[in-house]
Amino acid sequence: MRVEFKPEGIHLPAIDLWLDPRVPVPAAWLSHAHSDHARGLHETAISTAITGRLYRHRWPLPANRTQQLLTLNPGQSMEWRGATLTARQAAHILGAAQLQVDYEGERLIYTGDIKRRTPICGWETQPTPCDHLIIESTFGLPIYQFLEAAEAQTRIANFARECLAAGQTPIFQGYGLGRGQEIAHTLASHNIPCQIHHSIAALIPYFEAEGYTFPTESANGAILVTPGQEEKVPIPPAKRKTALVSGWAALDNARARSNADVLIPYSDHADFSELLTLIAESNPSQIDIVHGYAAPLAHILRQRGYNAREAQL
Repeated sequence: MRVEFKPEGIHLPAIDLWLDPRVPVPAAWLSHAHSDHARGLHETAISTAITGRLYRHRWPLPANRTQQLLTLNPGQSMEWRGATLTARQAAHILGAAQLQVDYEGERLIYTGDIKRRTPICGWETQPTPCDHLIIESTFGLPIYQFLEAAEAQTRIANFARECLAAGQTPIFQGYGLGRGQEIAHTLASHNIPCQIHHSIAALIPYFEAEGYTFPTESANGAILVTPGQEEKVPIPPAKRKTALVSGWAALDNARARSNADVLIPYSDHADFSELLTLIAESNPSQIDIVHGYAAPLAHILRQRGYNAREAQL
């Protein structure tokens, strides 16, 4: 199947379907609800049910517009212009999924953003053998190695407890969708109260609907904000400490760039080892790599015998 990599996104011309396009298109697959992947009002949008609800929250439909939202949950298939589309679980954020496209005897897998390890919130990744793999490489260098979810949760809870015991306020930086809710859920699991930034709190009901619990709001506990907001917290520097929970925390210079006292290298993306594992499990004959360190990862994979290339968008 021919794949076109354009500034507007990834296009499958044989079935006129776009994968996480950056502009409104006639028909789009939305791998997850982060705004760099699910943006604009497409005429038809296909996604998991959870992604569809988060997408609609972030992209309300104006009264004068119509849109067809089609649900394709993991394990479900649908016919689309001569191809069979099947959703496969993806560990990234709540509702994330890979798209399997079977067309004229060839199988293509588009991972979207993905990790191989089990996430704090969301599904585990379901590896699927394929002929053609399109995979992301946000952290596609050997220097990136991340924590398992259980170890990350232990470090989050220990940091919060140590700060509170010392009379300091623990501040966590987390993205509005995904990491923020994972940190909040971790604090709740360890009975640590927390104040939560409104942009994170607004999406908590979608996680609660899937069975995740969240902490009691309290001015005497931890504070959870989106990156950059920690500087606005009205607490003297001597009375607070900040933790960065991110894939970028694998680098020592993240401490200075994020004004963090503690680095916890946990990500909703795959680290280098996870990418190699997922690629081996997929066993593709062709690999297109998008985002992040695409060129270096493609070079490493070619040295290991894979037919891999950087796909520029």
